[in-house]
Amino acid sequence: MIMKILRNTGLIALLLCSNYYLSAQVARQENSPGEGQANQNTIKEVEQINQASEEISATASNTTDAVKSTVSNSREALNEIKSLFGPGKTKRAKGTVTIGIAPITYDDPDLNALYEHIIGVKGAKSPNKNFSNGSVTITVEYKDKADALWQSLPTGVRSPFKMVQMSDDQIVVQHGDTP
Repeated sequence: MIMKILRNTGLIALLLCSNYYLSAQVARQENSPGEGQANQNTIKEVEQINQASEEISATASNTTDAVKSTVSNSREALNEIKSLFGPGKTKRAKGTVTIGIAPITYDDPDLNALYEHIIGVKGAKSPNKNFSNGSVTITVEYKDKADALWQSLPTGVRSPFKMVQMSDDQIVVQHGDTP
């Protein structure tokens, strides 16, 4: 499409140069006596060239307008398609996920394995472990929901714990040794 515009623009420039040259020839011939018929033929040719030049100029203008319209319509279609799929990927603000485990002892190897793997989870920051009256609360800043954090832990680390309750920001589990 752009090549067509450039070609039309080149033709316009060529015709305008030809028009200028022929006009100069007509002016010289008008000053020469005895060449009336030749002058009239040249004038007709110049008029035909002027008309062709105007038509090409109009075509180039229409082509340019068509390209602009196509680009505009393409942008509108793209925006419409984007609106169909929603706003796209949005980052969720980091929240705090709380994991409650009861009953359990402070030095339980399953608890320590769980805590160490939570420290290594991508996106998990500032984990903190609190122990009180046979239960442990682990809090961690995490960019996703509690389920995503739990699922990112290896099965072997999760298996000693029985899921009791889960929400977007909280997990409650029981240690597997509990009846």
